[in-house]
Amino acid sequence: MNRRLRLLAGSLGALVFASCASGPKPQWLMPTPVMYLDGKVHPFAHLPAAEKRTDVRVFYTTNRKPEDDHYGNEVNSVLRFGTATIGLGEETDTWKTLADASTEHPRPRPMPVRLVRSEELGTDEDEAVIRRWASEVDRAVRRTATRDVVIYVHGAKVGFLHACSFAAEVDHFAGRDFTPVAFDWPTHQEIFSYVDGVDVDHARRSSSRLAETIRVLAERTSADRIHIVSWSAGARVHSRALAELGGADPSRMRSRYRLGTMAFTASDVPVSDFIGRLPAIHGLSDRVLVYMSDGDGALKWSARLMGGGRRLGFEPEKLSPEEIKALRAAPRLEVVDTSYEKQKRGFDITGHRYWFQHPWVNSDLILALRTGAPAEKRGLSAAPMKGIWYFGEHYPERISGHAHRLTGGSW
Repeated sequence: MNRRLRLLAGSLGALVFASCASGPKPQWLMPTPVMYLDGKVHPFAHLPAAEKRTDVRVFYTTNRKPEDDHYGNEVNSVLRFGTATIGLGEETDTWKTLADASTEHPRPRPMPVRLVRSEELGTDEDEAVIRRWASEVDRAVRRTATRDVVIYVHGAKVGFLHACSFAAEVDHFAGRDFTPVAFDWPTHQEIFSYVDGVDVDHARRSSSRLAETIRVLAERTSADRIHIVSWSAGARVHSRALAELGGADPSRMRSRYRLGTMAFTASDVPVSDFIGRLPAIHGLSDRVLVYMSDGDGALKWSARLMGGGRRLGFEPEKLSPEEIKALRAAPRLEVVDTSYEKQKRGFDITGHRYWFQHPWVNSDLILALRTGAPAEKRGLSAAPMKGIWYFGEHYPERISGHAHRLTGGSW
């Protein structure tokens, strides 16, 4: 398909191929994880009064080029370090309002997610900047119960607010016990730059900057574990960065980087690319989570318009022999098929945003990050093939009990 036809096809498929978000649009607080709805687990009960705030401090790194008073969409030659404050709810909302909205469904009203302020400290050309940023991250890490960092790697079509918002939300719904970091790589806020390959090239050029961020966190902070959640095209950056860090013998580097759960959600990376990088990803980390859906129209369009074969997050009717071999060689890999047994439970988990919009899936992701528990202890059901897990029809009734056993009822 030539460039003109590809762009025409992209325009026809844009409503379906809505990778990540349309911009600019308001950000809204993700739905309450289902494990919190019956009150058996209290995500915020352990927090001291001083930490019961409606804002979240997020650390960020970005290789976007500055543009006027914000970050633009082009790749910068340097990595920039900074902090952002993300407000959850309206400016007039209290902690009680936010806590209630975060543990109930339905909510009385949507809760906006806002950028309150941001401060860039400088670039990686200045050793003092790196040292100051890492020191501030470390102080935050030492105040948390987990002493863990969680990095969020966004997909295409989004900007700085999205990157920082989801880092903040993952931390919030995990009981405010992580130190959130956003890695903001350069994408445009429209689909054509992605379909035409411009932002795919940006993703490729950004992986070394994510790797640099991981190195700074591992070598200059006391974080026990560094977890990474990537969405959509962010999987290209995430998987490539870990392949770069792994080197010839990833298992030898595991203790150096202290990578915990690597979560790949609705991933727009070709399966062949991921499988090639899987030995490094698996060797470096405690657990690898891959969420798939056969109702993800964005990934279906991505493969059709851009080539490269089936995407990691798009569930096929059956796995190829190569994928089966990869599963068997990676015992710490868990593939969560969100569509499996959809007929039995009466619905499919669809769309490209299901990882945070569906309260079953965001429950599992939060529980996996926060506890490190394997799939069977998180209330998932085992599919016939080893390494494949799914949400059974009685998941909502089961999950709070599993979560209570893992947490003691409070984070």
